[in-house]
Formats: sequence, structure tokens, C-alpha cells
Amino acid sequence: MQTTTPNSATFNFLRGRKTFRAQPAEIIRLEAISNYTRVYFTDQPPLLMAKVLRIYEELLSPYGFVRTHRSHLVNAQYVIEFDQNSTLQMADDSKAEVSRRRKQEVRKIFNWKD
Repeated sequence: MQTTTPNSATFNFLRGRKTFRAQPAEIIRLEAISNYTRVYFTDQPPLLMAKVLRIYEELLSPYGFVRTHRSHLVNAQYVIEFDQNSTLQMADDSKAEVSRRRKQEVRKIFNWKD
């Protein structure tokens, strides 16, 4: 993944032999799968990238992405609700886990009460 200028905030992803460009607002969430990361988009099928989630966390945290679990990085603008099972309901009907360690931090970020 590569960024261009900070003002344009466009990230390049490889899909086969073609380069696919996406802005942070087009990314719903990212999920770690061992040493790979699956990236879920608003209008594209998911991509499996050969980078660890920590790299994406460093790149995307300035754009409103929140690490909720060791295997989940979510775009805060697509979070709909936080349920009792420590799961975030996303706008695309997917769910992202929230770890016990990060539960209070996530509640504070989204201003949710018990």
C-alpha cells in the first residue's frame, strides 16, 4: 500500500496486475488473518493484502480508524452500534470484535455508556 500526498489521501492496492486506488472513506474495516490483512471496501470486493494489520493501523489512524481487537481495525464513520457481546455492528452488516482490553477505550471514543 502506498500513499500519495496527504491532502488527497489516496491509497493504492494491487488487484491482480492492476492498481486499485481508494480513499480512507471507501474502506469500511480491515481484518487480520495471520500475516495478511483483508480489506473491506464500500463498493469493491474485499482484498487480501500481504501486510500485517499494524502497518495499516499506522497509516489509517489519522483518518478515523480505530483498532478494536488484535484482528480488527474499523473506520469509525461506518460503526452503527456497540452491543452487549462486545461487538461493533458495521454499516455493511458485518461485525467486528472488541477485546476486553480495548473495551473502555472504544466506549470512550464513541461516547457509549454501559
